[in-house]
Amino acid sequence: MVSIAREILFHDKLRFFITVVSLGFAIVMTIYDLAMFFGVTGDSVALIDHAQAELWISKREETHLNAASTISHNALGRVLRREGVQQACALDISVGNLKIGDTRPVQVVGIDPACPLFQPWDVVAGEVSDLRRKDTVIVDDLALRGLSRARLWEIVELNGEKLSIVGITHGNKSFSSPFVYINLDTFEDLTGRLGLYNFVAVQLNPGADPGPAINSLIHADPDLAVTPAPQFRQATILALIAQGVGMIFVIVLVGVLVGMLTITLTMYTATMELLRDFAILKALGATRRKIWGIVLEQAITQTAASFGIGLAASLGVNSLVETASGIRGHFPMLVMLACFLLMVALAILGSLISIRKATRVDPAMVFRA
Repeated sequence: MVSIAREILFHDKLRFFITVVSLGFAIVMTIYDLAMFFGVTGDSVALIDHAQAELWISKREETHLNAASTISHNALGRVLRREGVQQACALDISVGNLKIGDTRPVQVVGIDPACPLFQPWDVVAGEVSDLRRKDTVIVDDLALRGLSRARLWEIVELNGEKLSIVGITHGNKSFSSPFVYINLDTFEDLTGRLGLYNFVAVQLNPGADPGPAINSLIHADPDLAVTPAPQFRQATILALIAQGVGMIFVIVLVGVLVGMLTITLTMYTATMELLRDFAILKALGATRRKIWGIVLEQAITQTAASFGIGLAASLGVNSLVETASGIRGHFPMLVMLACFLLMVALAILGSLISIRKATRVDPAMVFRA
């Protein structure tokens, strides 16, 4: 049996459609902006998240992934000799231009392919072990976008140097550009930066207390900073915001606030437009509690329908933007659930603002022209 609340909603289908679409537009603004926030921040720390590292070593006061940290090759040896350290891997990062048909900006990552702490993820073609060969590269498929095909062992140019593709990955990217991987020796040849690494990722022995290990590593070289992975990740996100990309987060905040305000005002307007229906119900003997229930049920019904439309539209927009630019949003399930509950709360808030008038409506207005 259809409830009175939905009977009233669906009686004027055009008004219901306009309300749902208006709410859906506001929900798209909120969901997509949040998805972009999680996508940008998630991609900015992808290297950290995929590294099996508990500690990150960098130059002092440069404790985030976007810093111009440089530490000597000797530091890696000293780290490996410290008590409590099970494994350590060097990591080099730079920007570059990949020429494959045309020139494309990429982020160049120098790794030791034999070190298990950090490996390219989601390898869709080729073998990471082949990266040990000189003048080879693993390329993310985002860097190959728009090409009819890209084959293994095809020759490409990275910063003017000819390299052979030995692997192709999917989803290995920062928020703005794809990753290409080369081994540490090739990185030195390519950049001319001899005897230096950017970072060292460290894994401790199972059960080792990180506190003494950190103190031991700092004592080994006072010029180095030793940062636990969670703090290193947080510092990288904060540095991203501070380096001009913060404008993205301002846009996200404005979009979310506008979306929330639109939802509240839309539900207020939708409830006010139904005052005549509430007057009829009061004339028929409906109690204040009954009218409250009807208003809240309508708010929840319209929000649920709008949220489905808004989420589908957000996923569609995200797909188009990712295809066009490579920038993608991320839609965590728990965040989407929280968004839905927030949308329902805002819709109820908008209804509550007008519900006092709805419960005090004069039944005599039914007979007014």
